Formats: sequence, structure tokens, C-alpha cells
Amino acid sequence: MTAKIIDGKKIADNLLLELRQKIKKLERAPGLAVVLIGEDEASKLYVRNKKRACHKVGINFYDYYCGGACFSDITEEKILETIDFLNNDPEIDGMIVQLPIPKKFDTEKIINRIKPEKDVDGFCEVNKNKFLAGDEGVISPLIQAISEAIKSTGQNLEGKMAVVVSNNEAYSQTRKKDLEQLGLEVKIIKPEKGFENETKKADVLVVIAGQSNLIKKSMVKDGAIVIDVGTNFIGENKWTGDVDLAVAEIASYITPVPGGVGPLTVVMLLNNVYEMAKNHQ
Repeated sequence: MTAKIIDGKKIADNLLLELRQKIKKLERAPGLAVVLIGEDEASKLYVRNKKRACHKVGINFYDYYCGGACFSDITEEKILETIDFLNNDPEIDGMIVQLPIPKKFDTEKIINRIKPEKDVDGFCEVNKNKFLAGDEGVISPLIQAISEAIKSTGQNLEGKMAVVVSNNEAYSQTRKKDLEQLGLEVKIIKPEKGFENETKKADVLVVIAGQSNLIKKSMVKDGAIVIDVGTNFIGENKWTGDVDLAVAEIASYITPVPGGVGPLTVVMLLNNVYEMAKNHQ
């Protein structure tokens, strides 16, 4: 078996064309602000990709770099002041603080400083709780992208087992609920000793661990749908996912890195910005 590639870039390009037409009908161009704290290489890549995509569809893009080469002595207080400024700027419809945030800062406090109506990532407590309660609210672009990738396979998912390998418990419940809405039974696990006993049971395996080539061929069930969310910088402008390439020999479908979940996440984020701009106007 050789896995079919889930071409996230191709799917995203089609969605971007549709989004551009919708944005043209707005009274003014939407505005997206991105706050990047630190020097994480994957985060820099994500910000560049978002900027490029914004220009394609007609969204004004504003980037704020904190705590890296620029403003190396930045304080948490100054970061919060920046978020307050953007919260009150009428030209900014959506805002994100790019994760991960350096450990010396309080991630939860910073994320929750964003007004819920501008929280385009859907990470603040208000929006997470709305989603978990089944109310209308902002859904995380990453969650939407994972679902879009899985649905693109056209497979019957009802009653199948999904396993999510993730280090981040804060957003695991929203991911679990979204996958359950596709008809899947969902288990969230950490990449700890013996975790391969669970990954081998997965009909759908989603990996968000941030560890290069963590998932080996021996850890995956034959015919599984494998969604690799990892983006790991390995030097010389090279990137790898959390899933070893050999997994493609036994999986039925797999997302590549780069070109899989990443482009889909960007277009889902921009669609959230569009919806916010439409509401604000």
C-alpha cells in the first residue's frame, strides 16, 4: 500500500479563490494583526505564510515582533499593552498571538487578553467554552483544517477510532469535540512511554507533538488516515513533520509536510477574519 497524498495546498488554493471573491464585496478590506513573541523558526514560517495568503485575498496584514531580535528586553506588560492597542483599533478585525510563546511569559493570560470578537484563533476561554457548549463562536483554524483534511478523503468515518497525539492539553478538548462531530470515537494521548500501543489502534491518527519523525511505521495501523500537524525546523531551510516518511508505505491517506495541514490552517484563519470583518461592518 502506498498512501494517497492529501494535497492541502491544492485544496487551500481553491478555497482562497472563493474567499477573495467574498472579500471584494465588503465595504472595506479586513485587517489581521499577528503578534510574534520570540524567535521560533516554525512560528516565523507560519507568519510569513499568513502574510502571503492575506495579500492574495485582499486582507490587510499587520505584524508585531516582540522578544526576539526586535525588543529583546520586551516585558509581559508591554505585550499586554500591544494587545490592548490592537483590541481598540477599528481597522483590526482579527488578531492572533502566534504559539508557542516563550515559557517565561504566561501564555493563558496573554491569549485571554484578546477580545473574543477579535480572537481569530478561537483560543481564548470564552470562545473555547462556547464551542464546547455547542454555541456559535469562533472555531480554531487548526481544528477546521484537520477536519477538512480528513473529510477530503471521502471515507466513511462513522464509529471509527481516532487517536490524537498531543503535548498540549489546553486545546485537546476542542479538538476531541470537533472530531466526534465527524462520527469518530476519539482518544487524546501524550507521546509518552508505551503510547504506540494506542496509535496502532487508530483508524485516524492525528499527530501534534512537535517532535521530528516521532511516529514510525511500526506504530501505525495498516490503512490508517494519518494527519501530520508537526512542523519542525531541521536547518538549512528544511522542515520535517512528526511522522516518519516510511509511514506512507502502510497508511491509506497522509498529509505531507510542508503542503498538508499548514495551508489549510491559513485559509481557515483568513475565513475567520472575513467573518469577523463582516460582523463588524
